[in-house]
Amino acid sequence: MCEEAGFVTPANTVDHVTAHRGNEALFFDPENLASLCATCHSRHKQREEHGRKVVRFGADGWPL
Repeated sequence: MCEEAGFVTPANTVDHVTAHRGNEALFFDPENLASLCATCHSRHKQREEHGRKVVRFGADGWPL
């Protein structure tokens, strides 16, 4: 997510691309994992999963 916005941020959180919702197959599927920074995981990804609108901004300050 940071890269799409034009930022370089170290990834320090593992994210499930598709929410597992208790499904062990999705939870342990390595193809369902992605690296995110803590901010993107805690803010943007959580908003997406809860069906809320996410507006992200690029390094130039313009919305993506």
